[in-house]
Amino acid sequence: MLNLATKFRPEPVAFQRAFESGFRCAEFFLNREVLENVTQVACWAEAFDMRYALHFPNKPDLDDHHLENCVQLYHSLQASAMVMHPPMIRRFKERLHDIDPTLVLAIETMRVPPDEIVDWVGQQRHVTLDMEHIWCFTLPGKPLDAFFHLLDRIFTAHGNCVKHVHMPGFLPGQGEHRPMYTSREFCLGVFDVLADHQYRGLVVSEVDMAFQNPFDLQMDVLLYQGWADARKSGRRASVRESLPSTPPCSPTTTAHATDER
Repeated sequence: MLNLATKFRPEPVAFQRAFESGFRCAEFFLNREVLENVTQVACWAEAFDMRYALHFPNKPDLDDHHLENCVQLYHSLQASAMVMHPPMIRRFKERLHDIDPTLVLAIETMRVPPDEIVDWVGQQRHVTLDMEHIWCFTLPGKPLDAFFHLLDRIFTAHGNCVKHVHMPGFLPGQGEHRPMYTSREFCLGVFDVLADHQYRGLVVSEVDMAFQNPFDLQMDVLLYQGWADARKSGRRASVRESLPSTPPCSPTTTAHATDER
């Protein structure tokens, strides 16, 4: 079964809130401050029976000490992956692999053209598929069933390269990083594709911190649990085989620019 996760800044209240809301996996942000306090962060994380992935900093002001601490935290938590944006992969991948060549450095899909994305995934060692980015930036203006078709092609051809998944509840024309339950057809359909291809990594409800509250977190857990219950009973909770066309992605929709994403 899939491993549902949330994403937050690593601080005690965030771990507690996620766990009490029903999450048993999490991805959290790294920055200089976190990487200078990895022993404390690991202590907070290890207090909860959860699986973890890490998101590498998006600012390049890191020295070898930060990189060594990053690897230390990765191993302390037995992290499933280190998510990295393409510029950070280009800058730090070699130095990180000099410290430990076994790290799963999963490059995140950003604005990959539709005629290149299947081959692009196969050319990477490890990939984080960002479902929101694929629908809005790779397939702007396309209906949801076209997105599901492309996702199925990616997993059929190169599913072994996909180590991590970002999946907030995206809808064209709305802001990014919203809870999954706000876009049920999108998320339930992705759950089905991932399960059909026996994906075993984390599936992260990558929401903005404004949605890191008990109500929104619990609603995402309930969405997933309803899907999982239907799947176990042999039913499909999604309607992805007969979806109507979806309005095109708004040309004004842009990613939230934060220091930590």
